Amino acid sequence: MDAILDALRSDAPDLPDVDAKTGRFIALAREAHRAGEVVILEGPASLAEVAGRVTHASSSLAHVMRRMTENAHAGVTTHKAEDVALAAERERILYQAVKDFRLAARSVIGNTN
Repeated sequence: MDAILDALRSDAPDLPDVDAKTGRFIALAREAHRAGEVVILEGPASLAEVAGRVTHASSSLAHVMRRMTENAHAGVTTHKAEDVALAAERERILYQAVKDFRLAARSVIGNTN
C-alpha cells in the first residue's frame, strides 16, 4: 500500500511498477477481507465491529488508489493533489482501524501486551 501510494505521488510514476504493486495489494486485500469476514461471521461480537471498520477502511483506500492509478495511466493530473491528500487521510484511518482491531483481538484472547 505504501509503495503504491509513494509511486503514485511521483510526477512521472513508473506505471508497470505501479500495476505490479497494485496487483499484489489487491491480492493481499482480498485475503484480509476474507479473514475479516470470518471474524465477523464466526468471531466474538466484540470483534465484528472493529473487523468491519478495517474492511471498510481498506476498501475506501483501495477505491482512491484505483482512481489514482487510472488517472496516472490516462495522464490526468487535475485531481492529483486532492487524491494524494484523500489517500493519506484514508491510509491514516486504515492504520487506526487495524490498530483498534489488534487491541480488541488481544483483549479477546487475553493478551494485553
